Amino acid sequence: MTSPENTPEKAAAYARGQDAGRIEQRLQGHDEHLRQINGSIDSMTKALGSLTEEIRANASLLSANVTSNRRDTSERDKIAAMRVEEAGIVESERTVRWTAWQRWFAVVGAIILVVNFGLGLYLAFGR
Repeated sequence: MTSPENTPEKAAAYARGQDAGRIEQRLQGHDEHLRQINGSIDSMTKALGSLTEEIRANASLLSANVTSNRRDTSERDKIAAMRVEEAGIVESERTVRWTAWQRWFAVVGAIILVVNFGLGLYLAFGR
């Protein structure tokens, strides 16, 4: 005999309850995931809005600087003269000759390099 607790209807109801619990658990996981997505979208929207405001502020600051930094003719002449002078300094730095000790050091280094190369060839092929 079967006890009243082990009837097929109760077993089916128990199985349905377990299935409903699993489904409820999965739905809770999906709900949490959607909350995280919505939160990240909200924070991204706020960040984008603040970035837009910052770009607008920088653009207006740039346009204000461009209009306020117009130079008159004398300032332009001074700047041109300084640039010509800087170009002359750079050109003179390019044409500077080596000092005596720098030449001596280069010659000694070249001699050592040639001697080492010759010694290497001698050791490689002389034996």
